[in-house]
Amino acid sequence: MATAAQIQQALLPTRNRAGKYFDAAAEMLACRSIGGDFFEYVDLPDGRFGLALGDVSGKGPPAALLGALLQGNLAAQTTTASGPADALSNVNTALIHRAIESRFVTLFYAVLSPNGQLTFCNAGHNPPFLVGRNGVRRLETGGMPLGLFEGAPLEEETVTMEPGDFVVTFSDGVSEAMNAEEEEFEDARILKSIEGSSGRDAQSKLEHLFSSVKTFTAGAAQNDDVTVLVVSYRGVDTA
Repeated sequence: MATAAQIQQALLPTRNRAGKYFDAAAEMLACRSIGGDFFEYVDLPDGRFGLALGDVSGKGPPAALLGALLQGNLAAQTTTASGPADALSNVNTALIHRAIESRFVTLFYAVLSPNGQLTFCNAGHNPPFLVGRNGVRRLETGGMPLGLFEGAPLEEETVTMEPGDFVVTFSDGVSEAMNAEEEEFEDARILKSIEGSSGRDAQSKLEHLFSSVKTFTAGAAQNDDVTVLVVSYRGVDTA
């Protein structure tokens, strides 16, 4: 299991990623030795940046194996798909054809352009927070989790990020993290934590949220994989 955990971590991309117009940070803390959460970064040929976070049903080795399969399948789709919805539709088809009983995945995939346009598709995942100068909104547009129904419709939406805006994507292991009194962390505490971080970079937001969850759950056992991915939009220097 220790070897499997090392392999799973090696399959995940480098936790920090930065480009001319963005910076990103992610972390996955498995509930057991290995888990069913995964995240992915995609450097698209035209200069856009893709980001994804998925949560496979179940825990342990079966979920981890399927997560690795889906991570690779998503990466293969991103360069040929017409957009996030098309990419996730193809992933759904591949998963359906595998016919793995009682297994599905919630998956959020988005593509960020240098001009700040963020096109996303949310396949049944916890809606990420988009936080910025225009307030807070949830990124919900998409459809059902993948692997349930062949041909299930998926939609995408495009929003515009301003310099300094950031997106926080997370698995339900964050919102449903329990303290010793069996209270859940919930979305309101996630938002309070990310708004309360003094740092403007993605890593600072990530660390502050993990610290908030750790403080809240002190004395309680971890009951699910905990994964967070933060992307901050810097804007393009036109000088």
